[in-house]
Amino acid sequence: MQKNKQNNIFDDINIILDSTIEGIIIIEKGFIVNVNDSLIQILEYKTKDELIGNLATGVLIPSTTEKFIEYNRHIFQEVTLVSNNGDLIPAIIKIKDIKLKNNNYKVVSILDLREFKQKEMLLFKQSRLAAMGEMISMIAHQWRQPLSAIGSVVSRLKFKLATNKIDKEDLNEKLNEVNNYLQYMSKTIDDFRNFFKDDKQKEFLDLNETINNAISMLKPTLESHNIILDKQNIALSKILAYKNEVIQVILNVLNNAIDAIIENEIKEGKITITLEEKNNYQRVYIKDNAGGVPKEIINRIFEPYFSTKTNKNGTGLGLHMCKIILEKHLNGTIDVKNEKNAACFIIEFKI
Repeated sequence: MQKNKQNNIFDDINIILDSTIEGIIIIEKGFIVNVNDSLIQILEYKTKDELIGNLATGVLIPSTTEKFIEYNRHIFQEVTLVSNNGDLIPAIIKIKDIKLKNNNYKVVSILDLREFKQKEMLLFKQSRLAAMGEMISMIAHQWRQPLSAIGSVVSRLKFKLATNKIDKEDLNEKLNEVNNYLQYMSKTIDDFRNFFKDDKQKEFLDLNETINNAISMLKPTLESHNIILDKQNIALSKILAYKNEVIQVILNVLNNAIDAIIENEIKEGKITITLEEKNNYQRVYIKDNAGGVPKEIINRIFEPYFSTKTNKNGTGLGLHMCKIILEKHLNGTIDVKNEKNAACFIIEFKI
């Protein structure tokens, strides 16, 4: 009798439910009482009867940590769906309580995120390739001076050898000098190789030290363009995060500042980094003196494939990936504002 009563209620709205793109589940006291055709397709079932009467938790698995997405001024919760074949499907849901004929129900609207996740993964790969190209350029900067120095040492040794003016002590000194340069170059390779390793586990990081690691990679680039980088050092609590992803975010923002200074032909380029710990958050402020971000585009610079670089070397992925990495992997945020002819990026990490 109860089932017939429920069927009568939902017969009038089945046509509406089946016309929606998103999947819909109607739940009463934890049990599924109706679903639409879109959900049947998403979960790869054949008929609604295979789902009706089952516990909703059999197909809807909430995240271990609640994750929410804001879209078009609506808040959605991330969940995992379980398909008929046992496959796990990423999705977002919105839940609304309704009352029909004195019965309380929950209407769960579901959006399948598989296509979105695939595109997001593609963006990650493209961003990684772009970062690799930038890293090769950084290695070239790092190696230029020691290679030049090694060449100079070898030339002097050859001259002394040709004129029979070399002694064992002098030779040993010059060989040690060459070895020091080679050790420096080897360390540089290790630094960049470690950067491209996939982080499998989070670790407790000192944000000061992690930012210094990123700065060391950019030091030759800064010096070659006469850009001063002034970083504040303050005592900070350690944060639990993926080290390489934090470094990638800092590198992307610093590279963006360097490019802006070069593009705008700032003669005395300067980048300042200040840090703050407050209310369970750590904030990194990265500010340059390149004139700020034009008002007409400041709300778009975190969009994918949006680039302002006139030399066409920009992929438009760097700042977008900073946003994705921070929000999805590091429980953080990134924002930008203009301050007295300067762009200031604010990166926030939750402790």
